[in-house]
Amino acid sequence: MPCEDASDRLRSEIAAEIGARGPIPFARFMEMCLYHPVLGYYTRGIGGGGGRDYLTSSGTHSAFGLLLARQVDEMWRRAGRPDPYHFVEFGPGEGYFALDFLREAARSEGFAKALRYVMVEPSPVLAERQRSRLAGRSASAVQWLSEQDLDRRAKFAGCLFANEVLDAFPVHRVMGTPQGPREIHVDAGAGGLHEILAPLSSDSVGCFLHDNGIVLEDGQEIDLNLAAPCWVSWAAGLLQRGYLMIVDYGYEAPELYAPQRRRGTLLAYHRHRIGEDFLERPGEQDLTAHLDFTAIRRAAESAGARQLGLTTQARFLLGLGALELIQVPEAPLAGGDDQPAGRFLEALKDREALKELILPGRMGDRFRVQVLGVGDVPRDLAGLSRPWDRPEVTAAASPLSPPRGAALARESEDQP
Repeated sequence: MPCEDASDRLRSEIAAEIGARGPIPFARFMEMCLYHPVLGYYTRGIGGGGGRDYLTSSGTHSAFGLLLARQVDEMWRRAGRPDPYHFVEFGPGEGYFALDFLREAARSEGFAKALRYVMVEPSPVLAERQRSRLAGRSASAVQWLSEQDLDRRAKFAGCLFANEVLDAFPVHRVMGTPQGPREIHVDAGAGGLHEILAPLSSDSVGCFLHDNGIVLEDGQEIDLNLAAPCWVSWAAGLLQRGYLMIVDYGYEAPELYAPQRRRGTLLAYHRHRIGEDFLERPGEQDLTAHLDFTAIRRAAESAGARQLGLTTQARFLLGLGALELIQVPEAPLAGGDDQPAGRFLEALKDREALKELILPGRMGDRFRVQVLGVGDVPRDLAGLSRPWDRPEVTAAASPLSPPRGAALARESEDQP
């Protein structure tokens, strides 16, 4: 199905729904763009983090999956080495993270034996690419389940993981006006789709504003992700004992909804360009907004969990030994052959990719890691430590020791 045809068809379906029920909340428009059963951006496998429109941490460097495997191994060991131990990845995208995680997990026989890797992928297209990428490359048990499958299972011990998943949940866009808060809706007319202001679409939106003490100034716009806290409450209920790790961009509520932030955080991503033409190219561009980590923490607490830590991705990975993976390339001698020069360039490329994950001003600063605990679990995890105060946090602290000097930057040959 050509991309243009799919987008035009989705635009027509959106316009037909508006014709039948009137202007729709932007959250509904975003839901159709990303998750339409046939024409959605993620459903069709466009939004898998494969690099067409954006890059994820796992698509940047193999160290991301490697270091997270080290963290989960620590969780498993400190829980008494339960067998089985479930690791559930939501929204696995292209499967890069799973590939790196499982390769590293295989270095610890006991951990690999106990590990049950579960992938929750609603897109059949992406699930097929994940199966192809992992085929024959893992000694651990891997299975694909739906959220409904998880609901039918008994509570288990393990770790739930969501990397850049919740930011793509539909958001309600609310604006302050002299008459009070109004919600942005999408309408259709002779000129195509356009935005209008209308009363709040549901009591849930008004309750969220009231319960969180959010008072909007005239012209101030915010994005409300009501689905993310609900999802966290549900996910925490899956665990008998364990952790929920969320990696995403976002802020605590006071910063996210501050009056000086005049516009919401919603952005569109298309071909590595960031824009605000949210109504353009339905189903052909990613739409994401920053998370409210305060709302997620409160939802977790209401579900009986607790927040163990909220830190930057850089600090989290440094606490797990990321610096030990940085190569110091040796410059080839003048007049030497091409092989040393090629290795030098590969080492430089690898180092730059890893720096993207951990240096200020890059992914390491933009992304946050929120760790929630269910049951009586340790909170002093290596990833939540102060890396500059804990020199003993090294590769030797875990049986999962990375091979020194190995080039780990994401390469095209990783693709099937």
